[in-house]
Amino acid sequence: MPPDRAGRAAVLLLVAALLLAAAAPAVAGAGGPPEHSNASPQGIESAGKNPDGDKDAAPGQNNGKGRATPEETVTPRPSADATVTPENTPTVATPGATATPTAGGMPEEKNNATDADPFPWAILVLVLLAGAVVFGARYLTGPPRKEAEPAATILADAYQTVLSRPAGFPPELAERYDRIAFVGRGGLGQVFSAVRRDDRRTVAVKIPAAYDEATGKTFMKEMRFWEDLAHPNIVTVHSVNILPVPFVEMEYLPRTLDDLEKPLPVETAARIAAGIAAGLAYAHEKGVIHRDIKPRNILLDDGLTPKITDWGMSTTVAASGDTGVAGFTLAYAAPEQIAPERFGRADARTDIYQLGAVFYELVTGKAPFARESLAGLAEAVIREQPAPPSEIDPTLAALDPIILRCLAKDPADRYQSAGEVLEAIEAVFGDAEEGRA
Repeated sequence: MPPDRAGRAAVLLLVAALLLAAAAPAVAGAGGPPEHSNASPQGIESAGKNPDGDKDAAPGQNNGKGRATPEETVTPRPSADATVTPENTPTVATPGATATPTAGGMPEEKNNATDADPFPWAILVLVLLAGAVVFGARYLTGPPRKEAEPAATILADAYQTVLSRPAGFPPELAERYDRIAFVGRGGLGQVFSAVRRDDRRTVAVKIPAAYDEATGKTFMKEMRFWEDLAHPNIVTVHSVNILPVPFVEMEYLPRTLDDLEKPLPVETAARIAAGIAAGLAYAHEKGVIHRDIKPRNILLDDGLTPKITDWGMSTTVAASGDTGVAGFTLAYAAPEQIAPERFGRADARTDIYQLGAVFYELVTGKAPFARESLAGLAEAVIREQPAPPSEIDPTLAALDPIILRCLAKDPADRYQSAGEVLEAIEAVFGDAEEGRA
């Protein structure tokens, strides 16, 4: 029996015992025939006397038995037309009784006492006690009551369970996940943290931000690219499906590179940059380019191992020359994303430029370019050269060649592969590969 039910049972038994103790005196006083219930002590004593012995006893004597006998009360002789009361008839005075002459000449006793009859109260107490025992027995022997889940609401008319969920999360997935919480929105998707019902594992669930045709095509493309990428520095995809709604289930990491206070120690920044470069090198080998590398798209595990996420803007190397409009974040955008007619189409070297912009921010605490307006920022990305990191912090001189080469305006002047960036970082920081899981 659960502790709470045992405690309630003990209280119930205690109340029953108290009721029984209260009922016992009432039940005991209710015995005997009804005609004896109001008998006075003197009446009972007189009933037990010997009639013959009382005849010979003198008035005021106890017939040798040591008990005083009530004296006779002589009724005065009435007038001639009055009814005569026999002189030899004694009138015994009993408490609470008054002798009243009757038509037959015999006195009739009337009891003026109004003693309460305890019998109905005894019955009431017993009924209450029996009811308490029956109710307690049913409570103790019955199955424990199950409390409703706080995250569910039962609809009596539909006989369905509707789980509480944040706005934007598809109700079709509510039976698959619980403890759902909104994480963020970026590109063309929304990300939620959730707990899988089958194994209680916390995962991230990404769904389209809208269900129009253009968004649906982009989301399906992301799922197709991302599902084939399996690398320690790329967020792992657990499952991809289009039914009951399009969604991607992936590993959940609560922190991003954007959450870290910057600038970071040089060694830490180098390890993180090396991990991003390793993940990009793997994706490029698979023919996939990201095109939106930024701190918010780099998740971190407990050991600060970087994992690239949000491949919604990604495309294949073969399709990088298409004329479609791709989204990007202006503060980390490469010149060819802003002015493709001048610098050419985005390709794998676009990811290298964005990696250089992230690396620059990690060690200096600021982006390569900062302007008050979007137009001024775009112009700076196209035409201006960023200040070398060593001008902000002289201890960063060893990183100037690596970062500035990544940020070259002309893609031909940059590292031509992410593998080359990784090698350059490892040449300066031999332990940089610790950032690669």
